[in-house]
Amino acid sequence: MQLTETLDQWMGKILFVTVPPPVTVVEPETGDVFEEGAEVPSAPAERRFGLSLIISGVRCTLQYMVLPVVLPLIGLAGDFSLALVLLLDVIALSLLVSSLRYFWRNRHPRRFDILPLSGVILLLILGSLSFDLWQVFN
Repeated sequence: MQLTETLDQWMGKILFVTVPPPVTVVEPETGDVFEEGAEVPSAPAERRFGLSLIISGVRCTLQYMVLPVVLPLIGLAGDFSLALVLLLDVIALSLLVSSLRYFWRNRHPRRFDILPLSGVILLLILGSLSFDLWQVFN
């Protein structure tokens, strides 16, 4: 079993998706061998992944720049800002996991390219969500 197949199976278990087995396609004219799925339309997966990155960026901008400065200036500081940040954390997390599931369920050819970035962003969102929940309960 190749390394990519092992990683595919691990990620499938982590993401609770069934990863289809690889199928090789031989190009009749050239004899080149390609992995099936290389022509998977990537627009939905990339759009979902990009949206999760945008929401993470908006969340960070709101949490660290806008909410601590703007809301106290207009007299709206309080639990509202924390609730908004928690909501954005959950949305960004769900979109990120959803896009990863899509990449693996369809054996997208760029699934391993986005994995390191997704892992870092996932850890940052989970850390931020944990800290925000700690603030709520303390």
